[in-house]
Amino acid sequence: MMNRSLTVFALATASFAVVLSGSAEEKKVPLPVIKKTMAGTPPEIPQNRVDDLNQASLQEAFRLLRSEYIKRDDFDYLELNRAALQGLLERLEFGATILTEKDRSSRNSPFKYFATTIDKSTGYIRFGKFNNSEVASLDLSLKKFKKDHGAALETLVLDLRSPQAQAEFEVAAQILSRFRPPNELLFKIRRPQADRPRLFIAKAGDTSWIKQLIVLVDKETGNVGEIIAGVLKKQDPAVILIGEKTKGLTVEYRDVPLGEDRILRYAIAEVILDDDSSLFQTGITPDIVAIGNRKFKLEIFRRTEAKESELADYLFQKQRPRMNEAALVAGTDPELDYYLARSNGRPTPWDTPPLEDRTLQQAVDLLTTTKFFAPKNETKLKKWEPESKADDKNAEGETDED
Repeated sequence: MMNRSLTVFALATASFAVVLSGSAEEKKVPLPVIKKTMAGTPPEIPQNRVDDLNQASLQEAFRLLRSEYIKRDDFDYLELNRAALQGLLERLEFGATILTEKDRSSRNSPFKYFATTIDKSTGYIRFGKFNNSEVASLDLSLKKFKKDHGAALETLVLDLRSPQAQAEFEVAAQILSRFRPPNELLFKIRRPQADRPRLFIAKAGDTSWIKQLIVLVDKETGNVGEIIAGVLKKQDPAVILIGEKTKGLTVEYRDVPLGEDRILRYAIAEVILDDDSSLFQTGITPDIVAIGNRKFKLEIFRRTEAKESELADYLFQKQRPRMNEAALVAGTDPELDYYLARSNGRPTPWDTPPLEDRTLQQAVDLLTTTKFFAPKNETKLKKWEPESKADDKNAEGETDED
């Protein structure tokens, strides 16, 4: 088995290796695994060292390795094809990959739609699977917020930190229509074989939100979540993004079985914004970076969805009681119970770090600070009224670009 350096080289000569694959294609073989030929980690080879080689140099390197390398007997054509495919997938990053059925099922979100209020002026909505039923739930939540809190609810926190298995562009457009004015171009889908992109236009609806919006994203934000966050930020710079830089999964994938429990997933269509910019493999950089603990996030999602605890329980950092000036004046010791329990070997609530959602905490801290410094007579945003559906000529979701 070859080392990493040969894998990169074999990528450059993939066409040569595949042509000479012979009857090895008929064999059922496991996926390639690169073995280390020396102790330690094989050194990384900068891609430009391979890219700077012309075709003649690549073929010469290939010939030398096939004839003079100390383990040249390992270089049958099946092995070369494996290395070429693995090297190609490494270069494509998440533009293409090989999955198992378990991998594919585990990439979908285990959570459902969730909505609540953080306080009387702040609502919170978290998507789970980003499907049509959750769009209906979004409408119900917006109506309930308006009914229960009226004009007092001024800020909405939109949590997009749940992954999903595949992109559903119609769902992304429906969600965006609740936050953008009717007839606005939201995004396009560009396919290599198509002459014109498919356009997604905001549609008029019964519910909408145009007040302050804070969007939470992280590395697990899937392609629908990235589309929503990217469009909202592009169309309205006042939208605040908090969290981690996203991966840039704004594409449509196709899954093709390759053999027993092996699936090739590759991008076949790319999402582009209204100015023809792309987020694919670029991602979205948040306005405020707040790196959270993934395990804590998932556990908080689970507990709040199951109604085991309230979201407010995780909004503020909890500290172990410590001696302070007030305790000295009162003649008490807030640390006494903790030290007595530790000395007797009893567990305490502070033995493990408390669950906290740092990303959501950052959003709440921002709102608290903003409200503190905001002038008392701050002007409210004027809400646009949805146009009648009769005038919504271009809101069909699929239109050809002139």
